[in-house]
Amino acid sequence: MSYRLQLRKKERDPNPYEQRMPASMQAGSFYGQAAEQIIRADAQSATSLFQIVPEIFAARAPLRLREITRGGKQPVNIFRAHPYRLLSMLILLVAFNEVRGAEPMKKGMARVNGTSLYYEMMGKGFPVVLISGGGTLDRRAWDDQFETFAGYHKAIRYDIRGIGKSARPLKPFSHSQDLYALLKFLNVRKAHIISLSFSGAIAIDFALEHPEMVDHLILAATGTSADAKSQANLDSVLALSTMAKKEGLPRVIQFLLDLPFFISRENSAAREKIRQIYLDNRDMFESEFALVRLWQPTEPSASERLSEIRARVLIIVGQNDHPAYIAITDNLVSGIGGARKVVIPGGTHLLHMDKPKEFNQAVLEFLSKN
Repeated sequence: MSYRLQLRKKERDPNPYEQRMPASMQAGSFYGQAAEQIIRADAQSATSLFQIVPEIFAARAPLRLREITRGGKQPVNIFRAHPYRLLSMLILLVAFNEVRGAEPMKKGMARVNGTSLYYEMMGKGFPVVLISGGGTLDRRAWDDQFETFAGYHKAIRYDIRGIGKSARPLKPFSHSQDLYALLKFLNVRKAHIISLSFSGAIAIDFALEHPEMVDHLILAATGTSADAKSQANLDSVLALSTMAKKEGLPRVIQFLLDLPFFISRENSAAREKIRQIYLDNRDMFESEFALVRLWQPTEPSASERLSEIRARVLIIVGQNDHPAYIAITDNLVSGIGGARKVVIPGGTHLLHMDKPKEFNQAVLEFLSKN
């Protein structure tokens, strides 16, 4: 977002500059008053000032002794400039920093727990962790949440083992222990955990194994790891893998997109993103979903230990999700003491992609009021 100062003709307006500013710099605010004083300065002074500020801003470094050329004249040292001009420049720099938005995204590969996990981080504040894997989709399924939540928290999303840019599993492993090792790697002691579908089972395992690291737990359209590893579910993913080998991956993707409870037919943007993510993760289908087959859930079974969860829990479900998923989430509500349930009207199984605004609102309200 840019805020331009446009030169006007002096004969049409005695004020040679027109400002477009954010709310924090409007008249009446501290920054607005300071900026107004600068804008009302003579044209040469204002021009010099706004030649200097972008240079410092681009450097993203504290003010230091440096020389800057002013309009073709001799270089000037900013600390020898008029004190008023220097103070005004500092005020503007603070104001611009205030409206810059979230910090730039940081990304990397964490080599932990015998694997490599790709992660991305953005924002500041108390951490929120978005676990991928819902719908067996990678971290990009959280696009509509990642940047939004980064405006309030340090948002962290990652590809679970077996998907996206993370390493593929070759032997039995634990998704929840992967998450634990990743957070240790990132020096995160406690976080809000946000999950959906398959990743919700991982989140529940993690909350049971490491309760000291979970503040709020958001479980959307999910069940326990016992549900995810049930024979019926394993048979289903194996059938998808077999179909992909026989009829081609595009046929499988279209089959999933045509399921009325999976994603709304009218949500073309989400459908296209889902299609692309599956195409980018072709090997997941070819490996017969190793990220599910080789996964070793927590023991004893999470389904028998729901009452042990101590985090504050929000359970979200889409109104148009499959009845079986709705019933599973109801089991979570009854099994987790104090859990709160929210039903999103018109939401399907992948409700974070189908109804992102409603999903984000439900999560942010829960985090702020509980």
